[in-house]
Amino acid sequence: MGDTAYFLIAQPTNMIAHFIDSRQAHKFNFIRMMAMADGFWPFGGTPAKPDYSTIDENALRKLDWVFDYAAAHALNIELILWGYGVAGGEGLWANPTNQDLWIDTLVKRYRDRPNLFTYTIANEFERYPDGKYEFSRGDVDWAKGVAARIRKWDPARPIGCHPSVWITDQDVAGRASKRFATYRAFTQRRAQVVWPLWEGSDVNLNVTQNNEGVQPRVWGDIGAGHRGLTYFAINWQAVDYPARWTSTGWDFEAAGLEDCIAEDWNLGGKPVLDTEFGYQFEPGWETNHDYTTRQVHQPATVRKKAWKIAAAGGYFAAGFAGTAVARRFAREDVDNFRPSDLEILYEFFAKKTAYWRMSPHLESVAPHNVLLAAPGSEYVAYFPRGGTNYIKLAAGNYQAEWLHPGTGRYFETPQFEIRDRSREFVPPERPNDDWVLHLRRQDGP
Repeated sequence: MGDTAYFLIAQPTNMIAHFIDSRQAHKFNFIRMMAMADGFWPFGGTPAKPDYSTIDENALRKLDWVFDYAAAHALNIELILWGYGVAGGEGLWANPTNQDLWIDTLVKRYRDRPNLFTYTIANEFERYPDGKYEFSRGDVDWAKGVAARIRKWDPARPIGCHPSVWITDQDVAGRASKRFATYRAFTQRRAQVVWPLWEGSDVNLNVTQNNEGVQPRVWGDIGAGHRGLTYFAINWQAVDYPARWTSTGWDFEAAGLEDCIAEDWNLGGKPVLDTEFGYQFEPGWETNHDYTTRQVHQPATVRKKAWKIAAAGGYFAAGFAGTAVARRFAREDVDNFRPSDLEILYEFFAKKTAYWRMSPHLESVAPHNVLLAAPGSEYVAYFPRGGTNYIKLAAGNYQAEWLHPGTGRYFETPQFEIRDRSREFVPPERPNDDWVLHLRRQDGP
């Protein structure tokens, strides 16, 4: 379970230490951060007049220290090679020699670090080669080339590539739509996936940026002369999914997010990591750019999407309003976040399940529900709308336990026997809330 602080490396070391201390205390086990960013320049010269042929050893010692401090606090690093603007490395794209020097320097320096979780080639890789948000086949080919270069020096570490418009450009009739992109013979569609991009390449982690599932979204006029993000209602698999903006962020369920994650898991044959699924609104950040452009989400929305991702077989990195994309942040920004719903999810999977043995089985629940299972042994069902729901089960005797994911309360029920391979379940209270049901077979393997 990760958290995002893209510009962490640009903060003073005391602030970096406080951020790491805070996230470790709240169960996060990896951090998404860029290897260079506005305020941290690892080359000769300056961003205004760069010398890409020279690596600043003193600067990289600070990154060494971040790895050391994180390791001492049981935190891993997702190292993002390319960020935003010249300060984030975009100037390297003009010269393959400079680009290769940067790749080689990072990989050779950090490949033996036990807490290097994964390399991410770029954040929103479609900005290659000119910083514009436009997808082309050349973007994918470039990323595959970078992955091959990384793999030359590091044969083992996961490699991912964070998308943007490949997922988010959508056909939204009458709403300033952008058409889904095509790569080779595959045209993107709902449910949006990344696996076709990386088949046969050294990218072995299917990273996605999916904030909305299949719900339509556009960037455009939001009133009073302002521009921002709007999500729309949709009917998906015969179920209606509303969406509304509120004073505390977006309130919606991300229809079909589970379908996106499960397909990338099943057809991609690689682990799936959703590293941007909705930055969480925090009080006090109402004048922040992400709030005024309507890019933040209510804690309940974040919780529901996190459970959908996990119950569909994926992993995730969260992001909080004060630190995810802030170029500078203070101690109070680090502390102003509400991670309790995600801590409940982490504790559940880490302490109560053999999640690594399970896979998504959406065919065994209703379309609006999610199921992670080792059929015949263990099942984790997520019911975003509560109510009465069925699960298709292998015959046997089962122990059932309910979890209310908004409070962390558990409710154990008596053992029961399944003979007809299907059973309906009703939550123990608050029937309209979202619920998790954990089933473990007692008489089988």
